[in-house]
Amino acid sequence: MRNFHVRFLLLLPCTGLLPGSISAHARPAVHRMPETHRTGHHAAVARLHTWQQTETITGEVIDVYGKPLTDVAIRIKSGDAATVTDTEGKFRIRAERGATLVFSLHNYLPLEKTVEQFTPWKVVLQENPHAAENSYHLLNDVQPRQLQVQSSGELRTPELSKTTSNHILGLINGRLAGARIFQGSGEPGNEAFGMQLRGMDPILIVDGNPDRPMMIVNPEEIESVTVLKDALATAMLGIRGANGAVLITTRRGHEGPQRISFTAQSGIQTPVNRFKPLGAYDYARLYNEALANDGKPAAYTQSDLDAWKNKTDPYGHPDVDWWNQIIRERTAFHRFDLTLSGGRKVARYFVNLDYLQQGGMFKSADINKYKTNADYNRYIVRSNVDFGLNRSISASVNLFGRIQTENQPGAQTITTLSNLLFTPNNAYPVINQDGSLGGTNLWTNNLYGQTVHSGYRTQFTRDLNADVNVRINLQDVTPGLWAKATASFFTTFTEQINRSKSFAVYQLIPGKGDATPSYLKFGNDGDMANSTGSTSTNRFLYTEAQLGYTRQYGAHGLNILLNASKDNRITGNQVPQYFLGSAGRIQYNYREKYMLELAMSYSGTNRYPKNKRYGWFPAIGAGWDLAKENFLRADWLNQFKLRATYGTTGDASDAGYYAYLQYYQGGSGYNFGNSATGFSGVREGIQANPQLSWARSNMMNLALDMAFFDRKLSVTIERYHTKMYDLLQTRGDATLVSGLTYPLENLGINRVRGIDITAAWQSQAGSFHYYISGNLSMLKKTVVFNDEVPNRYAWMNRTGQPVNTAFGYLSDGLFQTTEEISNSAKPFGYQPIPGDIKYKDLNNDGKIDQYDMAPIMPGKPQVFYGATFGCSWKNFDVSVLLQGVANRYETVGVVTRWEFQLNGLGQAYEHHLGRWTPENAATATYPRLSIGTNINNHRSSDYWIRNTSYIRLKNVELGYNLPASLLRRVKLATARVFLNGTNLLTFSPFKDADPENIVWGYPIQKVMSAGLTIKF
Repeated sequence: MRNFHVRFLLLLPCTGLLPGSISAHARPAVHRMPETHRTGHHAAVARLHTWQQTETITGEVIDVYGKPLTDVAIRIKSGDAATVTDTEGKFRIRAERGATLVFSLHNYLPLEKTVEQFTPWKVVLQENPHAAENSYHLLNDVQPRQLQVQSSGELRTPELSKTTSNHILGLINGRLAGARIFQGSGEPGNEAFGMQLRGMDPILIVDGNPDRPMMIVNPEEIESVTVLKDALATAMLGIRGANGAVLITTRRGHEGPQRISFTAQSGIQTPVNRFKPLGAYDYARLYNEALANDGKPAAYTQSDLDAWKNKTDPYGHPDVDWWNQIIRERTAFHRFDLTLSGGRKVARYFVNLDYLQQGGMFKSADINKYKTNADYNRYIVRSNVDFGLNRSISASVNLFGRIQTENQPGAQTITTLSNLLFTPNNAYPVINQDGSLGGTNLWTNNLYGQTVHSGYRTQFTRDLNADVNVRINLQDVTPGLWAKATASFFTTFTEQINRSKSFAVYQLIPGKGDATPSYLKFGNDGDMANSTGSTSTNRFLYTEAQLGYTRQYGAHGLNILLNASKDNRITGNQVPQYFLGSAGRIQYNYREKYMLELAMSYSGTNRYPKNKRYGWFPAIGAGWDLAKENFLRADWLNQFKLRATYGTTGDASDAGYYAYLQYYQGGSGYNFGNSATGFSGVREGIQANPQLSWARSNMMNLALDMAFFDRKLSVTIERYHTKMYDLLQTRGDATLVSGLTYPLENLGINRVRGIDITAAWQSQAGSFHYYISGNLSMLKKTVVFNDEVPNRYAWMNRTGQPVNTAFGYLSDGLFQTTEEISNSAKPFGYQPIPGDIKYKDLNNDGKIDQYDMAPIMPGKPQVFYGATFGCSWKNFDVSVLLQGVANRYETVGVVTRWEFQLNGLGQAYEHHLGRWTPENAATATYPRLSIGTNINNHRSSDYWIRNTSYIRLKNVELGYNLPASLLRRVKLATARVFLNGTNLLTFSPFKDADPENIVWGYPIQKVMSAGLTIKF
C-alpha cells in the first residue's frame, strides 16, 4: 500500500492533477530514471526524494520601464523544461533548487538566474544596444532591415545613452561609418560642432521636417539617429538631397501603464589642452634675441632680466600667468531630465522635460551683483501625443519648446580669449600697488578687468515647434492603402541685452630717488550700457501630403509611397524662400531575396529663374541576398546581401539671395562744380546670372552585407563614387576692368570616392555579455574641373588636386650659412640670413616667386574611424568609445606660426624655444626669431602644415543597477548609478594644443560626471 501511494504521487505531475500545475504550452518535460537501475522500494524512495526538491516558480518578466514582456523564452539551462511568458509577462515553470534559468528575447540581453527561493520572481531584461534591429528608418517610412537597399546607418536609444554630450553630434561621434564629426570649441552653449557625411554637409530632418536646427533636439528625447548616404536614400529630397541627410526620430508614447524616468547628472569640466605661453624672463630674453636678429638694439637690460628671473619687482617687472589669473581650471555642469510616457489605445503620450546648466571658465568677483561668466542655461520641453480617433483615423500632435540663456563678460568671450592669446606675461601687473587695474598706453584692456569689470551681456533664444499629423487607413478601399497629411511650424527668436561698461587702467611711473611713484591713466570708468536688440528671427512652415500602399502578394512584397511638400522659410528680413516638390518611391521584393527600388523627385526653389526653377531627380537600386539561395545556404551564414544604387540628386545650398536678378546698391557721393552739397549715387551690385541653377550629383553605391553565426558577427562594406557638377564658381578669367563683381556660375566639377566599413561582434559567456564594434571610412575629394586661368606650370593648377587644397611654397629646411644663401634662390626684395626658411625653386629660374607656389597639403585620403567596446556582468556594465582621424593636416594658426605678433607686442610660446640659433642649428624646430611680420618666414608654406591626426578615448561609462530585491521595497522598476568620462585621453603627433582646436578658441572640455537614473 505504501508503494502504491508513492507511485500515485509520482504520476500526478504528468497528469496535471496537482494544484498549481502549469499550462499545456509551458509544461516541462519530466526526466524519468531508468527502471533497470532502480526497482522496488529503493527506487520509489529515490523518486520521492527528487520530487521533494522540485517546485513551481512563478513570476513576471518586464523591461526597465516596468512594461511586461511577451514571448520571453525561459528554460532550465541543464534540462529540457521550458516555457514562454504570456501577454502579461507572467510565467510558471518547475525547477529544482540550485538550477539555472535562462531568460532570452530578441533585442534584449539574455539573463541567467539561479533558483534560490520559490517566492514570485520579478525579472528585468535590459535592451541589447547592439542587437540586429529588424527595422530602420528611411525618408517618410520605416522598413524591415532585411529589405534594405539604400545606404544608411542608424543608432538607437541604448547606444546614444552611453555617451554624455549636450549636443546630438557629440552622441554619434565615432559611431557611424561615413559620418565625420568635429568640434571647434568648448564654449557652453556654443560648442561649434560640425558634421560631414561622406565629405558633404548633410541636411537635418527632425520627425520628417527638413532643415531644422541641430541644437533644438535634446538627446534624451531621441529614439534613433539615421544617416542617409546615397542617391536612392535621398532622391525624394530632390533639390536638397545631394549632401545626404540625418534623420532624427523622437520617442513616442506606448500603450500601457505610465512609465516615469528621471536622470540627475553632475560633473566637472576641465580644458583638454592649450598652448603654453612663456614666462616673463624667457619672453624678454627671446625678445632681445629677435631684435638682435633684426639688427636692432635690445629692449631689456640685464637688470630687467634679473628682476624677472628672480621675481624681485612684481609691479615694475610683472610676471603674470594670465591663464591662472582669469581662468578657472574646473567648472561645473548639472543636468536633470524627466520623462513620462504611457497611455491607452485611444491616446498615448511621451513628455520630456530637461534642464541643463553649464558654468563658464572665467573667474568672477563678489563685488558684482550680476554674473560676468560665460554661463549657459537651457530648458527643453517636448510633448508627443498620438490619438486613435476611430478605427481608420489616427493623429499626432508634437510640441517642442526651448529656452536658453547665454551669459558672457561685457568685453565678450571671444575678445577676452583673443587678448589672453596675445598678451605677454610682462605687459602689466594685474593690480597696481594702490589697488587700481594695471595697464599701459599699449595695453589698455586689462584682462582681469575684461572678465570682472566690463559688465555683462546676455543672449536669450526662444524656439518653438508644433507638428500636426493626420493618418487615414484606407483599408476599406483596398487593403494596405493609407494617406497622411502633415503641417509643421517652427520659429526661433534671439535677443541680446548689452550691459557692458568701460574701465580705466593705470601705468606705474616709478619716482626718482625718494619721490612718490605716480600713475598714468588710460581710458575711463564708464557707466553701464543698457541696450537690447533682436539678432535673429526665423519662421518655417512645412506642409506635406502622403499616399502609401503596402501589400504582400504571396511571395511578392510591394511598398509604394507618393508625396507632395512645400517648405516656406523666412530668415530675418529676407524675402521668403520656398522649396516645392513632389516625389515617389516604389519598393519590390521577392521572398525577401531579390529587391528592387525606384525613387524620383520633381522639386525646385524660388531662388532660381522661373525657367530653371524645377528639375527631375531619379534613382534606382537593387539587392540580392545570396544566403537565401540553396547553393549558398548554411547554418553559419545568416546574410550575404549584395546592394547597388545609382541616381542623381541636387544641391541648392549655394543658391544665393536672388542672384539671377540684377540689383543696385548705394555708391559714393559726388558734387557738382564747387558746390558743398553732395549727392548720393547708386551703382550696380554683383553682376546677375540669369542662367543660375543648382549643383548636381551623380551618385553610385556598391555594398555587401554579411552576418554569421546567428548574427553574432556582422560586416558591411560599401564603396561609393560621386560626381558633383554644375558647382558654382567665379570664372578664372574674371577681371576688374569692367568695375563689376563677376557672378557665380555653374562651372565646377568635383569627384568624391570612398569606402565605409562597419563590423560588430557580440556574444556571451554565462551571465557575462560583451560586444565590440568598429567603423572605418576613407574618402578623397578631387577637383575634376576648376575654371582657372592657364597656368605656366602644372604644379600651379587647382584642377586635379584635393578639394580645398592650400597652396604656398615648399620649404627645404632652414638656411644654415651665408654661403648656402648665396648659392640658393631667394624671394624678390628680401635678403635671407641664416635661420630663415629656405624654399624650393620649382622652375629653376633662380628666384622664389608666384611660379614656385604649389600644393602644400599631403594629398592623402581622409580617414576617420571609431570603435566601441562594452560588457555587462550581473548588475554591472561598462562601455568604452574610441574615436579618431588620420591623414588630417592643417595650417596652424597665428600662435604657432608667429612670435611677437601685433607688430612686436604679442606673446611668445614654449614651442618658440626651439628657434634656430647658431648653437642649435642642427636641431632647430622653428626659424630664427624676428619682431613682427617676417615676409620670408611668415608666408604661406608647408613649413606651417601640421599633422593634426588624433585618436581620443572619447567616452567611458561604468554603470551599476541596484538589486531588484532592494528596489521592490521602494517600488522602483530600476535604479542605475553611473560614472562617465568624456575626452579623457588624446593621442596626436600635434603636441602644442588640442588637435581639434588649433586656432585656440574656447578650449574643448574634458568632462567627468556621475549620475543616477531611476525608472518606475
